[in-house]
Amino acid sequence: MTRSTLEVDLGAVHENARRLIEAAGGSRLWAVVKADGYAHGAVECAGTAVSAGAERVCCATLEEARELREALAARAPIVVLSPLEPGEEAQAGGFEIVVSSLEDYARLRAAGVPCGVHVKADTGMGRWGMVPADALAVSRELAAANGPLRLVGVMSHLATADDDPAFAELQTAVFAALARECPPCPRHLANSAASLTLPETRFDAVRCGIALYGVSPFDRDPAEHGLRPALRWTSRVAGLRDLAPGQSAGYGRRLIARDPQRVAYVPVGYADGYPRLASGRADVLVRGIRRPVAATVSMDQLTCIVDSQVQLGDEVVLLGAQGRERVTAEELARHAETIGYEIVCATALAVRRGRRVYRSQ
Repeated sequence: MTRSTLEVDLGAVHENARRLIEAAGGSRLWAVVKADGYAHGAVECAGTAVSAGAERVCCATLEEARELREALAARAPIVVLSPLEPGEEAQAGGFEIVVSSLEDYARLRAAGVPCGVHVKADTGMGRWGMVPADALAVSRELAAANGPLRLVGVMSHLATADDDPAFAELQTAVFAALARECPPCPRHLANSAASLTLPETRFDAVRCGIALYGVSPFDRDPAEHGLRPALRWTSRVAGLRDLAPGQSAGYGRRLIARDPQRVAYVPVGYADGYPRLASGRADVLVRGIRRPVAATVSMDQLTCIVDSQVQLGDEVVLLGAQGRERVTAEELARHAETIGYEIVCATALAVRRGRRVYRSQ
């Protein structure tokens, strides 16, 4: 029997894409579907986003790009955001490649394959990206050349759009100066957080990932920005036990019954991506009621406190809604002392031991 099921609502992805296009205020939406669409399914979510109006699809690796090209055919250009591994340049033909250093650029130029190039500048992220002067020089060289490489974008990446707009403004000013001097091409800087709240960062295109899936980049209720979560993660009650006072359940005896208690066992644990730090903090939903995850989450199961109405086989909602209640990625992230990005990406583990299904509304 399936340990758990990830239900992805492609209707929500479509709505979120339309919301982001509206928020972009005339800039184009580029949908980020790296890490298998943040564990929502890259191919399915990319196709949905393009149908909603996304102009480009962005991924992290050349392997991801090849999978998308096979599925999307020529529906949208595919941008590889992370640096290629040395030797991959010969396989880059037909994609749009981000070059983040002079070395990246030299290897791609030497490969001689036809592809679009996005030149990345580091404006304060302190990670990938050339100094702006080098980015400007490379962009001008590409625009003037008549070879297999063509300039298709100049870009940077924001470090604090979700929590420090003052630093984001400094980065935006550095990028704006570069954008004024670079040859004509799409200029793109904004991520999900900036697209929703910092109009000056939007330039010609916005690259949105987490918001596309209805998860807040600010770790708040996604509805505040008109987003709808696309993911619902469910399992089942696989076992029930009545504990007498003093009896315990789970590793470390985190749960010791003070009064007679009934507990339910759910076949999902940290090997499925459910965070161990949520032990004793988080809730799941059974029969539309919040049930505390009271014992220590183990590798293959979690334990919650239930009542006599709960039966074997009852649906357990780990993420998503049931009745009038809901558990969001942001809520679970707070209990696990992390961010919603990590919560949804970790469910990729659940796909390996369970299943992922899609619905359109």
